[in-house]
Amino acid sequence: MNDTEMRCNFWLPRKNRFCSNTRFKDSQFCGNHTRRSDGQWIQCPIDPSHSVLQGNLDWHVKRCPLLKQVQSLSLQPFYQKGINAGSEGEAEVGHTLRLDDDSISPNVLVSDSLDNISSELKRNAVHSMSIPEFHNLIKKIESIHESLCKDIQDSYQMPEACNIWIKRGVERKIPFQEKHVMQQASILGNLEKFGVLKNSVEKSTSGCEEELHKDNNNDIPVVVEFGAGRGYLTQLLADCYGIKRVFLVERKAYKLKADRSLRQKESLIVERLRIDIEDLDLNVVLRGVHFLAIGKHLCGPATDLTLRCCFSDHIKDNTEQCNTSKNLGGLAIATCCHHLCQWKHYINITSSQAGWL
Repeated sequence: MNDTEMRCNFWLPRKNRFCSNTRFKDSQFCGNHTRRSDGQWIQCPIDPSHSVLQGNLDWHVKRCPLLKQVQSLSLQPFYQKGINAGSEGEAEVGHTLRLDDDSISPNVLVSDSLDNISSELKRNAVHSMSIPEFHNLIKKIESIHESLCKDIQDSYQMPEACNIWIKRGVERKIPFQEKHVMQQASILGNLEKFGVLKNSVEKSTSGCEEELHKDNNNDIPVVVEFGAGRGYLTQLLADCYGIKRVFLVERKAYKLKADRSLRQKESLIVERLRIDIEDLDLNVVLRGVHFLAIGKHLCGPATDLTLRCCFSDHIKDNTEQCNTSKNLGGLAIATCCHHLCQWKHYINITSSQAGWL
């Protein structure tokens, strides 16, 4: 039997060809295109991003691709399960908080079980409302938003230091998407506006050219990028402002990362921590060092977890010497546009409770 006969027989209309994967021995299709079994599928306890047949669970947990990474992570000194997830006191508030009768059915809890609130339960709660109840709920949300965000102003900054990227004066091998570069530059520009970063670009005496100082004149010894992804916010920061050491915090694995380019900088130390922000004990990583925290496209829960991670007053065992909030030199987070929020991780529960009641 030749290679063509061993290929999967699933037709890919967009590519106008059959799937090129090898099919199973007793099937016409590969693993990706074989019809799913009608048995009960459950989430993998090691990696919830995929599911397995309940009957195969015992076999799968011993061979899950993420198993070695999880085992290795659990041995790291900076790993502490759920350290930034929220305190028990905050969780109790979530259990007792209800919406007013005039905004939502009194039988619907904001959080019956903080660990088990699915999207389906949320949708059902909204769909069960009458039109007046739904409008009252929207009014309350808008009222709370206005009370909490009334002093927040838009600030779009294009710093001179980022011209090397904005004008595409970077290596062609580095991925360039204008919208992302403009967003990243504005984040750094606002940090410069508040004095957290120092402009490393000055006009020459002739006023016609820009010169980049070789010496690093930013006094921040460590930068921590949360939800780093491929790390190109740090790449922009390193190219335009100069930094000494950076920790890239990201729970997923990515291709085409900026790490290779960053590691070519002799004056920069790069460390990537593959860990969920929820489980990161930043005190152990930094050991009292002054640092700057940044993040781009963090969802709501990731933003809350990052704030807890940086302002570690909530950790009962904290000592004055290792409290990260005392060493935080600046923080800049640009959230994503999906408005994802989870009560379990929400950091401003007290203010929200006052708004609902």
